Amino acid sequence: MVYGATARILFPIALVALVGAGVWGYQEHNEKNSVLIKAENSYQRAFHDLTYHVDKLHDELGKSLVVNSRRQMTPTLTNVWRLSYAAQADVGQLPLTLMPFNKTEEMLSRVADFSYRVAVRDLDKEPLNEKEYGTLKSLHKQAKDIQDELRNVQTNVIDKQLRWMDVETALASDDKKSDNTIVDGFQTIEKKVQEYPDLDWGVGIQSLDKKKQQRIKGIDGKPVGAEEAKRIAMEFLGVKDGGRNIEVNDNGKGQEYTAYSVRIPSKDNKSAINMDVTKRSGKVVWMMDERPVGEEKLSMKQAEEHGKTFLTKHGYDNMVVSEIDSYERSALFTFVPVQDGVRIYPDSVIVEVALDNGEVTAFNATEYLFNHKKRLLSEPKLTKEEARKRVNPSVKVTSERLALIEGKNDGKEVLTWELSGSFEGNAYSIYVNASTGDEEEVVKMDTNKENESER
Repeated sequence: MVYGATARILFPIALVALVGAGVWGYQEHNEKNSVLIKAENSYQRAFHDLTYHVDKLHDELGKSLVVNSRRQMTPTLTNVWRLSYAAQADVGQLPLTLMPFNKTEEMLSRVADFSYRVAVRDLDKEPLNEKEYGTLKSLHKQAKDIQDELRNVQTNVIDKQLRWMDVETALASDDKKSDNTIVDGFQTIEKKVQEYPDLDWGVGIQSLDKKKQQRIKGIDGKPVGAEEAKRIAMEFLGVKDGGRNIEVNDNGKGQEYTAYSVRIPSKDNKSAINMDVTKRSGKVVWMMDERPVGEEKLSMKQAEEHGKTFLTKHGYDNMVVSEIDSYERSALFTFVPVQDGVRIYPDSVIVEVALDNGEVTAFNATEYLFNHKKRLLSEPKLTKEEARKRVNPSVKVTSERLALIEGKNDGKEVLTWELSGSFEGNAYSIYVNASTGDEEEVVKMDTNKENESER
């Protein structure tokens, strides 16, 4: 009887507990499924974006082999630079941390560096040489190989309804029996890239590689976590979370590029802004907005003011414009800092401004962040009058200023006199070594751009 009474008391309690556990388990299951679905959608989006960006990268590299003028070549190579960065950002958002993919990431990084270095120089005075064309041809072929393999993976993902969440499981467990179609495809890409012959990237890129080796340890400062990187990115853009599905991923597996890749979708989810935030100090290295640019409404002068305001807002003071370019309804400005009256060209910052509303749609502070420091600048041994005498007498010199530049051969910084002048209707900047009087570099300026006379 005692056991019967006890049972009558405990049974309802056990039943309630069982029902409660069932409800809790159901809620936990739903919440877990919701998280998994969001992660899967994020991976699928990043993968299809990667396929699209590599497709476009292949197209632009092909175009660079066909165009025959600076006005066409510069925007084409600028697009190659943008697409390479976009593809790197896509890779950083995929669950590949347990699989070596650094050679492919390194290739995309070098494509970006190479295309940028060629795009910003004076191609009228120094057009692509035979070796550089050979490099572009090789890159075009390599991009085709990667494009084909990504398309094969994409077809399998769609036809077999493969899930990226299974990739994480497969990589973690190394389960040979599971369908590793996606893993196999990316391993094939990595293997192909490893087998590509070494390319001649030129002296400029070799010098850049040495700098990158010095950057491997990253920027000094307090380490930041993923949540802090997300906050920094939103604060940099001046946006609020607002329920957006903001993604933060480890970039580069910490081997070369110690940063977080952050992707912030627009409110309508039709585009997104991609950024890199360093793991130390939380500095924004670069930013790119995917939104399409509308009809032009601003002048280049107005766009430059928007660019200056943007830099000042983010702590880049004493910056002046050194280069201007424009394409696809956007203005591209290169800014450099001024120290003690000397322009510091190695510490450049690139800002792209949309000509429809003045928004900054791209920003690259890589050179500034990793090179910038307070320099001990020596006094020039040559006066500006003596430097003028080193210039060809046929050139009419109109102004002169001190500038720190990188030597073309060894990449070491050189204090120079930057002399602006004209010859037969064309504008030139001539850089004379302020210590030896040697002519370091001559750059032909584009006089068709606004405000050139002001710089």
